[in-house]
Amino acid sequence: MPDEMKKESHLYGVEIDSLTGRIAKAIYPEAEINIQGFENTRYLNNSFDLAVGNVPFGNYHVNDKGYNEHRFLIHDYFIAKMIDQVRPGGLVAVITSKGTLDKQDSSARKYFARRADLIRAIR
Repeated sequence: MPDEMKKESHLYGVEIDSLTGRIAKAIYPEAEINIQGFENTRYLNNSFDLAVGNVPFGNYHVNDKGYNEHRFLIHDYFIAKMIDQVRPGGLVAVITSKGTLDKQDSSARKYFARRADLIRAIR
């Protein structure tokens, strides 16, 4: 394929743990792996075609000025930010806990539904 027809693709990763972040850098040397909290990344919204993650679970909030008003628990925060950073027509795939789909407070699910279509959920 001629160079002008090649579509640039790049792999990005975010890992807060130093050891697993360094392992990811060793396994994927061509990738841009950021060893920091997701709240400290500077990726632009609508800038990825695909986001995949095994989101962290917990009953606590993340301090991210772009999301603080929503008071998302950490797992919902990760999903919301992933959805926002993927372009329209892109895909987000996450592993999460039953807390995302089953909790009584529906505010996070409403946030997701305003921004994305649920294609499939598997229990």
